[in-house]
Amino acid sequence: MARTNINVGTSANDGTGDTLRDAFVAVNAMTTEIYGDNFVTHDRLENRYTAKATSSSTGSQNLDASAASTFLLTGNITTATLTIQNMKLGQSIDVILSGTLTSAVITLADDFTTSTISKVGSTDLDTAETNIIQVICLDDTDSAAKLVYSINKYETDTTP
Repeated sequence: MARTNINVGTSANDGTGDTLRDAFVAVNAMTTEIYGDNFVTHDRLENRYTAKATSSSTGSQNLDASAASTFLLTGNITTATLTIQNMKLGQSIDVILSGTLTSAVITLADDFTTSTISKVGSTDLDTAETNIIQVICLDDTDSAAKLVYSINKYETDTTP
């Protein structure tokens, strides 16, 4: 529903504006739209914000950020290029490397024409542990895209 203007007349109490009833009918209609069934819930979000993709493939893989926000890679990950596709400004994805990493050498790539991928922090891949790579898109301009990532080992621990 589009915004509804309430006619308040030319001056106070001149009788040219909407009746009190008509004004509040319009207010109720607009309030119902805002607070009614159109609010955003987790179930209404696209898969790019809510879905998990699992792969047991080995080697290089394409990670489609329009299809999932979490990628669980469980295969024997040796020398592999992980190509991140369809990232949008402000989007964040998680790549969990829980497969065999003993001889893993990971390279990140993307599908932008020109981009910069930068690392945040100084931690590198730990081939003896499960790792999580978090990637954030800072700019999705095709000719000047910017992605940043961080990587850390992933283990159960309730004490930060």
